[in-house]
Amino acid sequence: MATREDYEQLKAFARIDGAITGGLWILSFALFVAGFQQPMLSTLSVLTGIFSLVLASIRLRRFRDNILDGVISFRRAFGYSIFTYLYASLLLAAAQYIYFQFMDHGFVISQYMAMGNLPEFKQLLQLYGITAEEMKLAMDTLAQLRAIDIALQFFTMNIFMGLALSLPVASINKSSNKRIK
Repeated sequence: MATREDYEQLKAFARIDGAITGGLWILSFALFVAGFQQPMLSTLSVLTGIFSLVLASIRLRRFRDNILDGVISFRRAFGYSIFTYLYASLLLAAAQYIYFQFMDHGFVISQYMAMGNLPEFKQLLQLYGITAEEMKLAMDTLAQLRAIDIALQFFTMNIFMGLALSLPVASINKSSNKRIK
């Protein structure tokens, strides 16, 4: 049974790793936005996002090995991972709110609308059975969202993604073998 001190220790280390992961997610989001003007940055955005997930798993393993002497239950690893993604999601939501409230001024929506006019994109919409009117309606709806709505939408999505990712991360990193020093 874990003590209150164990729980506080877990949360403290998860906050640090959440800040690191959140910082990488913010960088990934910034690269995504910049990728509208420089397409190579979109690829870098995806790679940064993937790296952040790998790094979060590595940091959990380090917590297990260096702090817990190589022993961590699935439950504790799952909790650690959930807290890490929760803190990262909070940081990213705050950054996205600031971006959409004060810096975006409709840039992202206008880029998506411009993409909607490309012949390749129109063919893709036809392939999925989406009419031009439906696409325009979707873009108009997105344009009506407030910055807080967008940030909360991403926050919710990231929480669910973190829950889903925490299961395999915890099962991979759980260990009952005490580390020999």
